[in-house]
Amino acid sequence: MRNKRYTIKNKKERGFSLIELILYIGLVAIFISGAILFAWDIIYGGVKSGVEREVNQNLRLASKRIMYEIRNASGINSVGASDLCLVLSTTAHNPTRIYVSGGRLMMAWGGGSSDCTGMTNDLPLTSNQVSVSGLTFTDRSSGVSSLNIEFALTVSSAGTRQEWQKSSVFSGSAELRSN
Repeated sequence: MRNKRYTIKNKKERGFSLIELILYIGLVAIFISGAILFAWDIIYGGVKSGVEREVNQNLRLASKRIMYEIRNASGINSVGASDLCLVLSTTAHNPTRIYVSGGRLMMAWGGGSSDCTGMTNDLPLTSNQVSVSGLTFTDRSSGVSSLNIEFALTVSSAGTRQEWQKSSVFSGSAELRSN
C-alpha cells in the first residue's frame, strides 16, 4: 500500500506533458503578438496625430497672420492671384508682401517700392514640415469705403509616406480697419 502512494506522488511531480508545453507556448505567442500589434498601432497613431497637428497649427497660424496683416493695413498696393502687397502706416513695415516661395508661405516687408520689390526683411510664416500651395487672393472691395480681401490657402504635410499625408484648406476674408 505504501508503494502505491509513493508512485502516485511521483506521477504528480514529473512536470509538463508535450501537449501542455505546446499549449502554453501557443498562448504566450498569441499574447506577445497581440501586444506587439497594439504597440505598433499606438506608435502609428501618434505619428499620424503629430502630422495632423503640424498641418493644422501651420494653417491656423498662417491664416491668422494673413488676416492680421490685412486688417492692420492702411491700403492695398496690389492684389495678384497668388500674392498680396499691402500699404502699412508704419514705415518700418511698409510695404508688406505675402506670397509663396519654395512651398513656404512668406511675408516680406520694409524698404521696398509700392510694387513690393526690393524688400529688406523676409520671414517664413510656415515651417519646413509642411508645404503651402493654392494661395489665392481676391479683391472683394466695393469702392473706396470698403476694402476687403478674400484668400484661400492649402497646407499639406511634407512627408513622403502616403499614410502620413494630410492636407487642409482654409478660406477667409478680412476687411481693412482703416476704412
